[in-house]
Amino acid sequence: MSAFTREVQKKFDAAKENKDLVSYETTEIEKESGGMNFILSLVPALAEKAKAKQDKKEGEEKHNPFLNPNPALVVKELDNHMILLNKFSVTPCHLLIVTKEFKKQTDPILPDELYEAFKTIKDFGSSQPTLAFYNCGPNSGASQGHKHIQVIPLNRDYEFQPPLKQLFDEIYDRQIGQIYAINKLPFVHVIIGLDNNIIRAAKDRESLTNYLAQMFFGILDAMFQQLRENSLPLDTSYNFLMTQDFMMLVPRSKETATIEHKGKQFEFSINSLGFSGSILCKTEEELEALKAQENLMDMLTQVGVAWSPDSEKYDAERQLAEAAELV
Repeated sequence: MSAFTREVQKKFDAAKENKDLVSYETTEIEKESGGMNFILSLVPALAEKAKAKQDKKEGEEKHNPFLNPNPALVVKELDNHMILLNKFSVTPCHLLIVTKEFKKQTDPILPDELYEAFKTIKDFGSSQPTLAFYNCGPNSGASQGHKHIQVIPLNRDYEFQPPLKQLFDEIYDRQIGQIYAINKLPFVHVIIGLDNNIIRAAKDRESLTNYLAQMFFGILDAMFQQLRENSLPLDTSYNFLMTQDFMMLVPRSKETATIEHKGKQFEFSINSLGFSGSILCKTEEELEALKAQENLMDMLTQVGVAWSPDSEKYDAERQLAEAAELV
């Protein structure tokens, strides 16, 4: 366990004991679907949280928990950001990297934020699988309008963490720095492997920041290209995921997915975690509905963007045009 992990765990335990945060009890099961072992998490307390939000009086001003946060939740203060414990933690030691000044959750990630997120991943240590993610825009599943990146240490009991890594590892003849789309994912996305040799060789903050920014803006441009080929607006919401091995972007069309089970409809709000292969539910009935689904990838396609039948043709035409320019 790294020194940073011990520090975060100590802070988390104290905040939990003093009731400065709520740590939810969860039940997790695995379900293979679409070539990936999804993790389905039953969190009954989420229903209470949702009800509390609905019971708030209309017109009541929404409190911003990231401005002047509870000191018991502050893990580290940075130049322009703070690292906070998530007050409502489904995963223990769930961290939020928030801007000190109010910035919108619709704003794109900046290079210094990529650095802070990746550094936090590394600070948890190489033996601890960790995921950073950013829900950008109104359809991304973001629950707060104040800009924040989330970082969660993952359960080491599962072979693949996050589950998406299972499909990333299956990319044939994968090349570092090459942008890919995974065949088994039926929705628009882009993913790129990170070069650990370059990361290890980066001796200062500027070098690592520049490399991470180059990778991020590369896949951001590739995502916009995919949106053009699928005739979609370029101001769409999206989810960003990052581990120490890869970055991924998924454009979003809406926030909630709907499924049916035994004649009843169920709605699920999906954020970046859904695309990593983790889906939360509030009741046993919802869990049974998820377990009964033939293909959970259909839920992700509902809230993402299905591939256009013509996108491969457009991509081939673009590649031919680029090749012609090089001649």
